[in-house]
Amino acid sequence: MSKNKLEVPTMPEHISPMLCTLVKSPPISSDYIFEIKWDGYRIISKVELQQIRMNSRSGLDYTKRYPVIAEELNSLGHDVIIDGEVVVFTEEGKPDFDALQLYNGHQTSIQYCVFDLLWLDGHNLMELPLLKRKELLKALVADNKILKFSESYDDGEKLYQNILKMDLEGIVAKSKESPYLAGYRGDYWLKVPTRKRQEFVIGGWSDSEKTRSFKSLLFGAYENGKFTWIGRSGGGYKHSEMPAILEKLQALETDQSPFVNKVLDTKGAKTHWVKPQLVANFEFATWTKSGRIRKPATFLGFRYDKKAKDVVREVPK
Repeated sequence: MSKNKLEVPTMPEHISPMLCTLVKSPPISSDYIFEIKWDGYRIISKVELQQIRMNSRSGLDYTKRYPVIAEELNSLGHDVIIDGEVVVFTEEGKPDFDALQLYNGHQTSIQYCVFDLLWLDGHNLMELPLLKRKELLKALVADNKILKFSESYDDGEKLYQNILKMDLEGIVAKSKESPYLAGYRGDYWLKVPTRKRQEFVIGGWSDSEKTRSFKSLLFGAYENGKFTWIGRSGGGYKHSEMPAILEKLQALETDQSPFVNKVLDTKGAKTHWVKPQLVANFEFATWTKSGRIRKPATFLGFRYDKKAKDVVREVPK
């Protein structure tokens, strides 16, 4: 056997998704293309010899949650690794994150909005320019109603204004020449949200003097590896769901504050601390100069697809 026999690259077991840097406005540069920021679950799918695994951002196996999508991936007839966002759409064509969380596998229309192709039939594509990867991906999923190709646009400001009018989450700017760098967050990919909305990690709660289960949640994010308090959330909770949220908190209660800094503005309420494990999505008004949330944030729901340690402070550039 020849020593110079060409070795076929081995598909990686797991690829951490490439990440976006938060910015205030779309870049004015012909170096970028622009896409819709889909409001769903980020999923990297691997198909090898008809074996399918759909990984969440944190590496959890979500394959059985989305059998319709898994079936469509298998029908491609190729060994692939694809990056995209699983989304449930309303009848008006808008992403519905609440419906996605309640998705039961059968009764709701669901799509996989795919935007990057990392591997194809033994070929590692991650070092190719983004435009080439998207060209190959578009041809691969052409006319597929479940695997929805995420189109790109040249005019970022125009797309952003249209997204604002439609009340969607935002847009993503991507360098046309960018390689795919697993786990990388830099200037290649930028996100421009229409509303200030982020994931944070819950580190405690304060008691309510009324009939509510709790007054507010205290949350933070990791900054240089340290869990830092950022703000609180007193609204957005359905009264009927608050006892179940309190039960989750009580199961993680601890004696010591998990935050490295002092929690301010307690207003005399009794505070309980929890181990920083629960990730939730919050909407808020703006940042203060000191890097905290101005005014209480609004709770939008838990994010079980993300690990607490992966939630870092993101202040827009």
